[in-house]
Amino acid sequence: MKRRQPAWMAWFAPACLMLAVVQWPSASHGLLFSDDIESPKPEFTREGEIISAKLIPRAKNASVVIRFQARGGRLAEVFPVDFFSAARPEVDVKNFKSALFGIKVEGVPKGGDVQVSVTSDFFTSGTQFFVFNEGLEKPWLKDVSRNIGHPERVQELIVEARDGGPLDSDGAEDGRITLVGGPRDSFWGYALGTLAIRFFGIFIVLSVLMIGILISGRVFQYLGTRAAAARAKTPSAEGAGAADLPEESAPIEGTPSGEVAAAIAMALHLQSGVGRTASRATAPAGASSWTMSGRSRIMDERSLVFNRGHRTAK
Repeated sequence: MKRRQPAWMAWFAPACLMLAVVQWPSASHGLLFSDDIESPKPEFTREGEIISAKLIPRAKNASVVIRFQARGGRLAEVFPVDFFSAARPEVDVKNFKSALFGIKVEGVPKGGDVQVSVTSDFFTSGTQFFVFNEGLEKPWLKDVSRNIGHPERVQELIVEARDGGPLDSDGAEDGRITLVGGPRDSFWGYALGTLAIRFFGIFIVLSVLMIGILISGRVFQYLGTRAAAARAKTPSAEGAGAADLPEESAPIEGTPSGEVAAAIAMALHLQSGVGRTASRATAPAGASSWTMSGRSRIMDERSLVFNRGHRTAK
């Protein structure tokens, strides 16, 4: 006996195909166009001690704002740095959703420390700030930031740099610090997270649709049962008795019975047949009953005249 497959297997394959079609644009954007960082270039604006960069990061259609601030010195300038000037085998461009930033802080005591704050609601709890220093043997410095969460999904990355230290690109204790780096997120974490959300999202939508179909089917089934019960309570025309007939169909008083009506009809038939038999004896061929009736009346009237004359003569 052939085993029947579960119902969910009938729509599992179409759902997977739909998921692949939906995921293809985002996957191709990350794999085929990995050289694209953001377009257009960031727009920088200054509000007091805070410099904001407005840009459209990769894998997003809307613009985001990244704010820079320095503690322990004056934030002099923030400028974009081409990522491919800092490309090295140990880093992957897909993990950076924007170009790198050059951050200049002045007014720092010689050999002193400064804190650089990079804040945005675009960051996640896993975002880190990687620093690039071309003067080092291993130019990329990883995990040099602290990620602090704030209300309304705002994340702050704090980088502590020392004048003339490994994070300072100029390498000199001159009271100025130049920090080059950018926020970094795991591409595969983002891709797998997006894939999981869309994958389970499709099943959630299909489950809601299936529940709606089941509920509507139960409603229609209930309405059909009620209609059938109402029809069963209504008497049919075939099952109605003589007492259920309307009053106009009841027999009228004074109407003769069937036997009396048959006797009357037979008498009328015999009476009309005798006259036709007598008339047919002298009737010309092809004469109608109307003609024979007329001839009979004429003959009767003549006989009356003949008889009256005969009595007078006597």
